[in-house]
Amino acid sequence: MNQAETTNIGDVPAETTGATGLRGCWLLKSAKAMKLGKHAEGGIHYQILTDNQRHDPSFKIVGNEGGGYFSKEVIAFGNVESCLTAHPQDQPFPSKLLQTAFTGRSSNNAGFLAAILRAEGLLALAPDTEGRHVMSGDWAAWKASVLAEPGRLLESEPVSKEEKAEDKEASTPSADEKDPPRRVKK
Repeated sequence: MNQAETTNIGDVPAETTGATGLRGCWLLKSAKAMKLGKHAEGGIHYQILTDNQRHDPSFKIVGNEGGGYFSKEVIAFGNVESCLTAHPQDQPFPSKLLQTAFTGRSSNNAGFLAAILRAEGLLALAPDTEGRHVMSGDWAAWKASVLAEPGRLLESEPVSKEEKAEDKEASTPSADEKDPPRRVKK
């Protein structure tokens, strides 16, 4: 049930394979992980990405069946590993331990990432504890395996912060183009 369902890259909508936050980005895998909550329905659609050097894979949540907010940021695998380094490897932990991998503040981020990690075989349900996880699988082997995937180069490059600021200034109407002020009720 928590097994990742790999989909053909052609099945992923174009808007989810565009700007990912990485320059020269490679889409290595698109998949779906089932949500982990007791009453949760549907799944989480995600991508595994990497840069041209293929040093570190990254995760990106691109869709959520059944609703709920999430951050569409790219999360480096190294950041996920950093979340768990201080925690004893044989001890169960809650999803919220993964929250620091994100800069976004959605309360769903950590749980959705835990679902992805379970689907990839990197986490497992902790025995005798509800809603907790334990590390499983060989993380180094998983990383090497996913980075060896041929993938597909994503042609769309993200806009830098400076370019976004320039675009915003350029799109601001001049004084001549602005709408006349609205009347104020008396």
